[in-house]
Amino acid sequence: MSDKNTVTMLSEEFENDKTGEKVEGITIIVDGKLKEVLDLIKIRNKNYNNYTEILRDALFEGINNITNKSKE
Repeated sequence: MSDKNTVTMLSEEFENDKTGEKVEGITIIVDGKLKEVLDLIKIRNKNYNNYTEILRDALFEGINNITNKSKE
């Protein structure tokens, strides 16, 4: 697709059949520079087997970082 420094995300709403609760689902397109970076992380860190694992940790670490900064 592209080598630009962009991230493509798609959002969709889902409904829990049992509770009726609506939640947002997000699809992240791994392409371009993001794919290059994630590929390097997978090569350098054998703890990661796929992009989902890397993005999970990046998301939680990022949220923790933002939360800690907001406490200052």
